[in-house]
Amino acid sequence: MTQAYYRNSVRGFLSDSNNFIKGTLDSGSTQHAQIWTIQFDSWERSIEILKEHLSDICANYENANNWTVLLEYEIPRLLTRIDVVIIADDLIFIVEFKYDRKFFEPADKRQVEDYALDLKDFHLESRDKIIIPILLAPLAQTIPFINFKDTANLVQPTIKANERNLSTLILSSYELNHNSANKSIAAHEWENSAYSPTPTIIQAAQALFAGQKVEAITKKGAENLSLTTEYVLRVIDDAKRENKKMVCFVTGVPGAGKTLVGLNIIHQDEFVEKNKSSTAYFSGNGPLIEVLREALARDEFEREAILYRNKQRTQKPSKSISHQKIESKIQNIHKFIKDNIRDEKAPFERIAIFDEAQRCWDADNAYNKAVQSRVQEKNPLRKSEAEIIFEVMDRHKDWAVIIALVGNGQEINTGEAGIGEWGRVLRQKYNHWQVHISPELLIRDQNNSINALFNEKPDNIDIQTNNSLHLVVSQRSFKANNLNDWVNAVIDNKPVIAKELYSLISDQYPIVTTRNLLVAKEWLTAWKQGNKRIGLVASSGGLRLRPYGINTREVINVPYWFLNNDEDVRSSYYLEIVATEYKIQGLEIDRVGLCWDGDLRRDGNKWGFKNFNGTKWANVNKEEDRQFLLNKYRVLLTRAREGMILWVPEGDKDDITRSPEIYDPIFEYLKSCGIGEI
Repeated sequence: MTQAYYRNSVRGFLSDSNNFIKGTLDSGSTQHAQIWTIQFDSWERSIEILKEHLSDICANYENANNWTVLLEYEIPRLLTRIDVVIIADDLIFIVEFKYDRKFFEPADKRQVEDYALDLKDFHLESRDKIIIPILLAPLAQTIPFINFKDTANLVQPTIKANERNLSTLILSSYELNHNSANKSIAAHEWENSAYSPTPTIIQAAQALFAGQKVEAITKKGAENLSLTTEYVLRVIDDAKRENKKMVCFVTGVPGAGKTLVGLNIIHQDEFVEKNKSSTAYFSGNGPLIEVLREALARDEFEREAILYRNKQRTQKPSKSISHQKIESKIQNIHKFIKDNIRDEKAPFERIAIFDEAQRCWDADNAYNKAVQSRVQEKNPLRKSEAEIIFEVMDRHKDWAVIIALVGNGQEINTGEAGIGEWGRVLRQKYNHWQVHISPELLIRDQNNSINALFNEKPDNIDIQTNNSLHLVVSQRSFKANNLNDWVNAVIDNKPVIAKELYSLISDQYPIVTTRNLLVAKEWLTAWKQGNKRIGLVASSGGLRLRPYGINTREVINVPYWFLNNDEDVRSSYYLEIVATEYKIQGLEIDRVGLCWDGDLRRDGNKWGFKNFNGTKWANVNKEEDRQFLLNKYRVLLTRAREGMILWVPEGDKDDITRSPEIYDPIFEYLKSCGIGEI
């Protein structure tokens, strides 16, 4: 992890001149202007305040001279730096300066809490250490603060300090939390600690667009991400050098980082420039595209605004320009098809990355959508999207590469062709394309319900297999590597195995169940710290949740739900608007409240499948539709990074559409899978 710009003992800090400290900070900032957090001029006053209060602390507690002060310490995952870290024996104080604030703003409090939580979760030398966040607004009024020790958490309640009481609050917190029996933190080891973050897909995209490398923002042990990227880049290089057309399938468990691999590839600037080729990321997942574009545009605008304020940019930033920059790199697959289907020229893109390729439309659905949207005015084509993509990319006379990112087992809607459609198109029409894929996804195993590219290996296609193309470790649920196995056991009707698996993750990744929606909301709200995101999700078929205020048909603004803070009623934080599998697939939040309805219920010792039609539940008879329904709940059960609560209604004996006989067996089955009731 990158070191701080300035480091010294408290004694050394008090002895150094202000000009020397500022010069050291200025020297460090020249390499990292995009994450410079305090304007340089403001450091003058900040250093004065720090010196004044640390001098006061040392006057009352002489050993504080031996504490360590670090200024501008990098947090790569959050694309920023901590203003001040104070290593005080066995404690870690995190100080965020808001030098011009007259009030303690909620957003500032969330910011410093995020720093503390990031260190707790991902910074090796901070593990098992008490971390105390301090929001310092020198101009703010003194507010009453009851200092108490939160024994249930390592990150303590945020202290709100001003220029009058900072030393008093630090000392009182030190006396409350310090344990002389604990070993003191070695400052040098702490500063140079291993850092193994697991960013959300939004944070990862923001970091990559800001110029970070994927190795800096992913956890140690996630080497498979780099290996996969390296393999795909070699495929692209080979295609260019040999004038070949190649398709590369990247698969993995939910949350393993398939999207991150795709985003990482489009940011290989040296590679792309060297080959004078164009690359773009496409997805048919509308909500994912919306959220990524909005998040990246907001982040781009904010970074440009900081540089403009610091006089490092002459042109005032524009939100519209920020959006334009992002939209050329992050595109909707359906628009790509619309723009190219009737044009016989080769597309500008030579390297096309298609996320969630299993969700490409089949021929009938593509035809119907074309008719409905009038994409094709004459003679709509009855071809699957996979076939059209090959047709368009095959127009290149020399070389082209398709990178298909496949979320296996996550087909959730009629008309989604699955990875098998890509295999059919290759076998029948485009067998001159070289195929790269992992061995386990090449041929369907009769004992495995997961789709594969082919039912049997064709003899007319050049196929290269490599294990690096399958990501097996979830980056999303960083506290529970076995979560996907548990979810699969639950969905595959294997409660005994599920119970055994949950015992392996329960200490780090809580999953509980309740019959009371209010209890579920309280469980989520009580846990929230910093910008940790909470929210409710439900199956789109959960139409009998409406009496409880859960409307799965409500239209939601997806970027607002995922990106806006807890002061916005449209955000996920308010726990009023529910996201269905269609809105949350490919995305994630920190803790989830899953609202379980009677569409997927228990029928004896197996699953029962229902669809609410008009005034009653109807049987789902098609095997394909049953699999879609299972996949919907598989998606919903794999959206949380740090824990979830499953709410199963008690039902109403006077309402046949939501009788207790529907919900009680679901609740008992979930408990048999190892999770407890609250």
